[in-house]
Amino acid sequence: MLNPEDKEMQALSEVADYMARNVKSVPPETTIQEAGQVMAKFNIGSLLVVKGSEYAGIITETDLARKGMAKGINPEKTTVQALMSSPILSIESHKTVEEAHALMKAKGVRHLGVTEAGKIVGLVSLSDLVRYYTSYFQMSE
Repeated sequence: MLNPEDKEMQALSEVADYMARNVKSVPPETTIQEAGQVMAKFNIGSLLVVKGSEYAGIITETDLARKGMAKGINPEKTTVQALMSSPILSIESHKTVEEAHALMKAKGVRHLGVTEAGKIVGLVSLSDLVRYYTSYFQMSE
């Protein structure tokens, strides 16, 4: 049974506490095959696409599957720029985990850029939120 203190702690959990700060990125001309290899190497589900000194978009494993392979594209020739989502959906690092979850659900995405003062400083994924909710429910037992 959850007590009021547990609910209070849950409400105070910020995205910054669960996000990944060590974000991997690729340039827009990276092929989707290469992007998939980077994701596999680091066991991650998304990459930011960096153009110059700015993040131009995000490519996810879902993009590779649904926008790429399901449509029969050539993974050796198609670039991440052709499949990436842009602009990157984001949330400020001080927002709550519940707000991140609500935004992901409303937009139908599994990854959000995390910003501080308008600049992306990390990513939060659905698996990060699962980790949060798992630890929360373990504490309340």
